[in-house]
Amino acid sequence: MEICAVSFVVNGCVTRAPANDGAGFERLTPSSETRKFIIANDRPFAEQVAAHNETCDQQPACRK
Repeated sequence: MEICAVSFVVNGCVTRAPANDGAGFERLTPSSETRKFIIANDRPFAEQVAAHNETCDQQPACRK
């Protein structure tokens, strides 16, 4: 009986995230200055950010 009570107390204090809390990824939102910099200096990375955000927009589990 004591084990059940201890288990209830411990589990009652645990905060759980919703099952669909972004599924581990979310939109990338660099500032306008950062966007300008990566477009000018690292075009492949800028394209990866754009592709990531397109994928995120299509996935309901992506946090927006």
